[in-house]
Amino acid sequence: MAVTLGSYTFDLAHTAVREAHQEVGGRRERVVEINGVIVGESSPAAIEAKLDAILSASASDTYTAALSLREGRRLLVRRTEFERHVSPDALTGAFVLKLHARDPIEESITTATVNWTVQVSGSTLPLTTEGTAPAPLSISLFAIGDVVNPAFDDGERTITYSGTVPDGSTLVFDGVTQRVTLDGEDVTPYTQGLFPCVDPVSSTLRYTDAAASSHHANVTVAYRERWW
Repeated sequence: MAVTLGSYTFDLAHTAVREAHQEVGGRRERVVEINGVIVGESSPAAIEAKLDAILSASASDTYTAALSLREGRRLLVRRTEFERHVSPDALTGAFVLKLHARDPIEESITTATVNWTVQVSGSTLPLTTEGTAPAPLSISLFAIGDVVNPAFDDGERTITYSGTVPDGSTLVFDGVTQRVTLDGEDVTPYTQGLFPCVDPVSSTLRYTDAAASSHHANVTVAYRERWW
């Protein structure tokens, strides 16, 4: 498969990739080193242009560049080192690129989305993943009637909003950002508990609310599968 960094695709015939995990400030990061040579260009300027393209494919200050080492997966990385060399007479170039992923777990490039019609407190939704690591969920609840104290749990983790979601309003539990919003307004301080995940193989997501609730909502669950 192709190895890509942003919009740049590396020539695998002349590129080597090495991965490692390391502790940084008490947390684990993934370090990726890519070594390669540039051949087949017609001029030193063309070689420099390719090296410039590799350099500009990632930033040194933010973990925003998407690195894909395996089909359908990505890491969000930043550049920590870049060495380059051009041999004008031989019309070749060489580079060493080192990248750090603050989150060492790969995630799927595409997002899985499941729609769920809730009509009773205690309603459940089975979720599956082919990943090997728990995947945080983004749960969007569109209230049909007033929904009071909605909560979601996966059997281990429960997140609860202490309040009313008015008819026609949308409450979002975003497990990736660890924030909760009501019609776009941050209401995280009015929630308690842990954000649910889908665990490797499968999980069951359960919805509950207060007796005074309408118990009716349209729910969308979204997540990216994750691999250690």
